[in-house]
Amino acid sequence: MSGALQPAGNCETIRERVPEYALLPPGTKGYLQEKIEKALKTPKVIPVKLRDGSIIYRMMLQAAMAAPMIVDEVVGAQWLWEYKAEVSFDMEGALATVGDFAPIPFLSDDKPHGTERRRSLNPLPPGFRKGSLRRPDVILVKSPAILWPGRGHIDREGGAHVDNLLRLVEVKFPGDEMGVGQEEAYRLIAGDFKNRMTVIDVSDCNGDLKKVPVPAPIPAPKTEDEKERGRAPVRTLRPIPQPVYFEDWLLKKLQDAEHAVAPVWDAFERGVSHLSAETKAFLHQHAPWMFTAGHWVAQKASDTWQYVNEEGAVIYAYTAAQLKAIWHRIVQWTDLTWRVLKQIDWAQVALTTIKYVGEAVLAVVTVVVAAVVIVLLLPEELLAGLAALVAMITAATAEGLASLAAALGITAAAQAA
Repeated sequence: MSGALQPAGNCETIRERVPEYALLPPGTKGYLQEKIEKALKTPKVIPVKLRDGSIIYRMMLQAAMAAPMIVDEVVGAQWLWEYKAEVSFDMEGALATVGDFAPIPFLSDDKPHGTERRRSLNPLPPGFRKGSLRRPDVILVKSPAILWPGRGHIDREGGAHVDNLLRLVEVKFPGDEMGVGQEEAYRLIAGDFKNRMTVIDVSDCNGDLKKVPVPAPIPAPKTEDEKERGRAPVRTLRPIPQPVYFEDWLLKKLQDAEHAVAPVWDAFERGVSHLSAETKAFLHQHAPWMFTAGHWVAQKASDTWQYVNEEGAVIYAYTAAQLKAIWHRIVQWTDLTWRVLKQIDWAQVALTTIKYVGEAVLAVVTVVVAAVVIVLLLPEELLAGLAALVAMITAATAEGLASLAAALGITAAAQAA
């Protein structure tokens, strides 16, 4: 994964701060630089249209950097990967503790390789307290064969571990500064920050943030030319038969509310106006309701949720059993909770679908939860289910919300959380 820097004159894309923090470990700079340079080709800030119709502006460079890294880790390496993007750490008690307190990474209940739990992908994991969660850009681990990404020896549930944190890496794109609280928290996570923490200053050497990329025509041509389509730097251990590209919306310079990217479930209201032909095709296949004006209605008699168009015709329907099965699989893939599901304001496909011969077709989704941008990885049929669930929640009354939660198998305690 190593690679040499390609400075433009006196300009280096990646500059590691010295002497406050450590240099990157040997052989890691090339991998990170590739992800960073590809991210620089996407717009820095995107206006997104939330489900209530309001517009917010969010930086997407970190998401563009993290998305292919998560694909590499989850899909290509089956979690056994050196680079782990956006690991959530519990800082509870860290600032008030005297001594070598090690903030604890949040873990999933999923055990992909025997008895060891993997790190959680939930942006707001169960048990976190507001103000006590930190999510560094990248954690490099000592041994990819060990799923634990922390330096401490005990997880939040009391399980024993060995120190596996090699390096905390924080990437600062142009205009993004390190806050005092953030820096202090990251030093605590790294522990010996002079040897186990790296802060990267990114320079826009080639002026990529100032350029306006020209999106590919629809349908997109079969080309690997990144100038036309923006190929995503996916480097999985298992080869992917077809290239993966950033979606068109992530390559366009969108600066005002008029061009805001609507959530994917608002496809009829321009929710897919910026997406590639491939992504539109799978959405038509798995979620045809998105392309017709209408709304979700709960039918108590049949225990179904139906999408009804403006003429009153049923376009699509899910039974309670189907929704429960979909939610169970979404949780397995993403670690999401009912609490987080209710807070999803916006979601959009970030990369073209990832195809493996004989295996699930996967979609990388950029999501806004509580104003925070995160990345999720889902089989494409589960993306359709997730979009439907959020659309149902958006339209539901308090009674309807409780009914939907019950259908998903959400306990009363979890509903109240």
